[in-house]
Amino acid sequence: MSAVVVVVAAVVVGLFLWLRTYAPLDAHGPVSPGPGLGAAVEPTFGSGGKTVFIPTYRPGHHFDTQLTLHNGGRFAVTVTGIGAVPGPLTPAQLIDPVHDRPLGALRLDPHDDAIVVLRWQLACGPKDKEVASDRVRLRYRYLSWFTRTQAVALPFAVTLRCAAAPPVSP
Repeated sequence: MSAVVVVVAAVVVGLFLWLRTYAPLDAHGPVSPGPGLGAAVEPTFGSGGKTVFIPTYRPGHHFDTQLTLHNGGRFAVTVTGIGAVPGPLTPAQLIDPVHDRPLGALRLDPHDDAIVVLRWQLACGPKDKEVASDRVRLRYRYLSWFTRTQAVALPFAVTLRCAAAPPVSP
Protein backbone atom coordinates (compact mmCIF):
# COMPACT_ATOMS: atom_id res chain seq x y z
CA MET A 1 0.00 0.00 0.00
CA SER A 2 2.77 2.46 0.89
CA ALA A 3 4.52 1.74 -2.44
CA VAL A 4 1.36 2.80 -4.30
CA VAL A 5 1.21 6.05 -2.31
CA VAL A 6 4.86 6.78 -3.13
CA VAL A 7 4.29 6.11 -6.86
CA VAL A 8 1.14 8.27 -6.94
CA ALA A 9 2.95 11.07 -5.07
CA ALA A 10 5.86 10.88 -7.53
CA VAL A 11 3.47 11.07 -10.51
CA VAL A 12 1.64 14.04 -8.99
CA VAL A 13 4.92 15.88 -8.27
CA GLY A 14 6.19 15.11 -11.79
CA LEU A 15 2.95 16.33 -13.37
CA PHE A 16 3.02 19.50 -11.25
CA LEU A 17 6.64 20.24 -12.23
CA TRP A 18 5.86 19.63 -15.92
CA LEU A 19 2.87 21.98 -15.75
CA ARG A 20 5.00 24.68 -14.08
CA THR A 21 7.37 24.67 -17.07
CA TYR A 22 4.62 24.57 -19.70
CA ALA A 23 5.63 26.86 -22.60
CA PRO A 24 3.04 26.61 -25.40
CA LEU A 25 3.35 30.03 -27.08
CA ASP A 26 5.14 30.92 -30.29
CA ALA A 27 4.96 33.73 -32.82
CA HIS A 28 5.00 33.62 -36.59
CA GLY A 29 4.23 35.70 -39.65
CA PRO A 30 3.16 37.22 -41.80
CA VAL A 31 4.67 40.21 -40.07
CA SER A 32 4.21 43.85 -40.87
CA PRO A 33 5.86 46.90 -39.32
CA GLY A 34 3.91 50.01 -38.41
CA PRO A 35 4.66 53.69 -39.01
CA GLY A 36 8.09 54.97 -38.08
CA LEU A 37 10.03 52.29 -39.94
CA GLY A 38 13.44 53.62 -40.97
CA ALA A 39 14.55 50.49 -42.83
CA ALA A 40 13.73 46.82 -43.24
CA VAL A 41 16.64 44.55 -44.01
CA GLU A 42 15.67 41.29 -45.68
CA PRO A 43 17.24 38.12 -44.30
CA THR A 44 20.89 37.80 -45.22
CA PHE A 45 23.58 35.27 -44.47
CA GLY A 46 24.15 35.18 -40.71
CA SER A 47 20.80 36.78 -39.79
CA GLY A 48 19.17 33.49 -38.83
CA GLY A 49 16.66 33.98 -41.65
CA LYS A 50 14.90 36.88 -39.93
CA THR A 51 13.98 40.24 -41.40
CA VAL A 52 15.40 43.10 -39.33
CA PHE A 53 13.26 46.21 -38.73
CA ILE A 54 15.10 49.43 -37.93
CA PRO A 55 12.70 52.06 -36.53
CA THR A 56 13.38 55.77 -36.83
CA TYR A 57 14.07 57.06 -33.33
CA ARG A 58 12.07 60.07 -32.20
CA PRO A 59 11.85 60.85 -28.46
CA GLY A 60 8.42 60.01 -27.03
CA HIS A 61 7.34 57.90 -30.01
CA HIS A 62 6.82 54.15 -30.23
CA PHE A 63 7.16 51.56 -32.98
CA ASP A 64 4.56 48.89 -33.81
CA THR A 65 4.95 45.45 -35.36
CA GLN A 66 2.08 43.12 -36.21
CA LEU A 67 2.44 39.36 -35.81
CA THR A 68 0.50 36.19 -35.08
CA LEU A 69 0.61 34.53 -31.64
CA HIS A 70 0.00 30.78 -31.58
CA ASN A 71 -0.88 28.47 -28.69
CA GLY A 72 0.62 25.13 -29.69
CA GLY A 73 -0.15 23.50 -26.36
CA ARG A 74 -2.85 21.24 -24.96
CA PHE A 75 -4.45 23.79 -22.63
CA ALA A 76 -6.06 27.18 -23.14
CA VAL A 77 -3.91 30.10 -22.02
CA THR A 78 -4.78 33.70 -21.22
CA VAL A 79 -2.03 36.15 -22.19
CA THR A 80 -2.10 38.87 -19.52
CA GLY A 81 0.75 41.13 -20.58
CA ILE A 82 4.43 41.58 -21.31
CA GLY A 83 7.25 40.87 -18.87
CA ALA A 84 9.26 44.00 -18.20
CA VAL A 85 12.72 44.24 -19.73
CA PRO A 86 14.39 47.62 -19.17
CA GLY A 87 16.41 49.29 -21.89
CA PRO A 88 16.18 51.64 -24.87
CA LEU A 89 14.20 49.09 -26.94
CA THR A 90 11.40 47.58 -24.88
CA PRO A 91 8.40 45.49 -25.94
CA ALA A 92 5.80 47.48 -24.01
CA GLN A 93 2.24 46.42 -24.90
CA LEU A 94 0.07 44.07 -26.91
CA ILE A 95 -2.43 46.10 -28.92
CA ASP A 96 -5.73 45.08 -30.50
CA PRO A 97 -5.05 45.66 -34.23
CA VAL A 98 -8.71 46.44 -35.00
CA HIS A 99 -9.41 48.99 -32.25
CA ASP A 100 -5.84 50.25 -31.70
CA ARG A 101 -6.02 49.95 -27.91
CA PRO A 102 -4.17 47.78 -25.37
CA LEU A 103 -5.40 44.23 -24.95
CA GLY A 104 -6.50 43.48 -21.41
CA ALA A 105 -6.29 39.70 -21.56
CA LEU A 106 -6.13 37.51 -24.65
CA ARG A 107 -7.45 33.96 -24.42
CA LEU A 108 -5.97 31.43 -26.83
CA ASP A 109 -7.52 27.98 -26.95
CA PRO A 110 -5.30 25.00 -27.83
CA HIS A 111 -3.88 25.35 -31.36
CA ASP A 112 -5.49 28.80 -31.70
CA ASP A 113 -3.97 31.89 -33.36
CA ALA A 114 -4.48 35.61 -32.80
CA ILE A 115 -3.14 38.57 -34.75
CA VAL A 116 -1.77 41.23 -32.40
CA VAL A 117 0.28 44.40 -32.58
CA LEU A 118 3.42 44.46 -30.45
CA ARG A 119 4.16 48.05 -29.42
CA TRP A 120 7.83 48.84 -28.76
CA GLN A 121 8.86 51.72 -26.49
CA LEU A 122 11.91 53.57 -27.83
CA ALA A 123 13.99 55.47 -25.25
CA CYS A 124 17.57 56.20 -26.24
CA GLY A 125 19.87 57.56 -23.56
CA PRO A 126 23.02 59.64 -24.12
CA LYS A 127 25.31 56.58 -23.96
CA ASP A 128 23.10 54.20 -25.95
CA LYS A 129 24.39 53.19 -29.38
CA GLU A 130 22.61 50.20 -30.87
CA VAL A 131 20.37 47.55 -29.35
CA ALA A 132 18.49 44.66 -30.93
CA SER A 133 15.76 42.26 -29.83
CA ASP A 134 14.13 39.22 -31.39
CA ARG A 135 12.16 38.00 -28.34
CA VAL A 136 9.27 39.13 -26.20
CA ARG A 137 8.52 37.93 -22.66
CA LEU A 138 4.79 37.13 -22.44
CA ARG A 139 2.97 36.60 -19.15
CA TYR A 140 0.09 34.12 -19.22
CA ARG A 141 -2.20 32.01 -17.03
CA TYR A 142 -3.38 28.45 -17.59
CA LEU A 143 -5.38 25.79 -15.75
CA SER A 144 -6.48 28.44 -13.20
CA TRP A 145 -3.50 27.65 -10.95
CA PHE A 146 -0.43 28.58 -12.94
CA THR A 147 1.01 31.91 -14.02
CA ARG A 148 4.17 31.98 -16.11
CA THR A 149 6.38 34.25 -18.22
CA GLN A 150 7.77 32.76 -21.43
CA ALA A 151 10.39 34.26 -23.75
CA VAL A 152 8.81 33.90 -27.20
CA ALA A 153 11.08 34.05 -30.25
CA LEU A 154 9.80 36.54 -32.82
CA PRO A 155 9.86 35.87 -36.58
CA PHE A 156 11.78 39.15 -37.00
CA ALA A 157 14.29 41.28 -35.13
CA VAL A 158 14.11 44.97 -34.23
CA THR A 159 17.30 47.02 -34.10
CA LEU A 160 17.27 50.52 -32.62
CA ARG A 161 20.09 52.84 -33.61
CA CYS A 162 20.38 55.71 -31.16
CA ALA A 163 21.99 59.08 -31.93
CA ALA A 164 25.40 57.89 -30.69
CA ALA A 165 25.39 54.91 -33.06
CA PRO A 166 27.71 54.84 -36.04
CA PRO A 167 25.97 55.47 -39.37
CA VAL A 168 24.63 52.54 -41.37
CA SER A 169 27.11 51.48 -44.02
CA PRO A 170 26.07 49.66 -47.20
